[in-house]
Amino acid sequence: MVSSCEDSVTKVEPLPGEQLVMKLKPHPLAFWHLFAVSGLLIILGYLLKQLYVLVAGFKLRIFIPFLQQYNVANILILWGMLIGAAIIVGLIYIRVTSLLAFGSIALVATILTEYFKMPLETHFWVLAISGFIGLSLTELYRRGHNYYITNLRLITERNFISYDSRQLTYDTINDLALVQGLIGRVLNFGTVIPVTASGFGLGEDSASAGIGVGAGIGGRAPLLPGVGLSASGERAVQIPRGRTYHTLYGVQGPREVQETIAMMIQKQTSGSRLERIASGVEKLLSQNMVTGKG
Repeated sequence: MVSSCEDSVTKVEPLPGEQLVMKLKPHPLAFWHLFAVSGLLIILGYLLKQLYVLVAGFKLRIFIPFLQQYNVANILILWGMLIGAAIIVGLIYIRVTSLLAFGSIALVATILTEYFKMPLETHFWVLAISGFIGLSLTELYRRGHNYYITNLRLITERNFISYDSRQLTYDTINDLALVQGLIGRVLNFGTVIPVTASGFGLGEDSASAGIGVGAGIGGRAPLLPGVGLSASGERAVQIPRGRTYHTLYGVQGPREVQETIAMMIQKQTSGSRLERIASGVEKLLSQNMVTGKG
């Protein structure tokens, strides 16, 4: 379906003669991992309530002198649960943002109960409300992504708090990678990554290993600097990867999208080749005419 590029809501000005071929957004479950983290907060709020009941039942303040205050035990549980969950999430997705977010939630809950003297039930509500806010923000973040395939170029946008945009003409695209996870294969959505000659659209996975041997002088605990040998190695592999607003992230029907972009690339490169041939023929004809007149 081809329509005028002016009919689409985008901050990018259309080029002369540009027509919209496809307008896309991420699938509702493309950001399922962010939805899962928000849902985890709601679940943790429920589990926290159950643990507080156990604390009250065991009366830990009798057996552990350090926990003379009832709130101390609950606050330790709150922080331990959230920081532990944040570490697990961070290890899975290799990000520290989860630690900052979960730590901030624990800090807010602690301030509300210890400084403003609000009841302990506030902890449950802080986690639950944070989870629902996370779900809402994730959906707004998803809707802020827009992808446009036109007859002249590829445009990707993210309009969420800040604005980011990327434009690629088809003659700069050297490769199209398709990435689908298990959920994406079941629900037919995936990420199409355009790779340019400059390497835009590529990321790097690296692995390293090392071994070292050292000992203090005299075989005892080193009072002087130790002497040792070490060896290490690293291997890196470039893979298609990009930010959600620099790729066509989690789009529905990714194979059809990939084929559509490939067809646009073929049309533009073929047209450019024909223009170069026509231009060369015109130059030859003009040179022959000048030679003939001479």
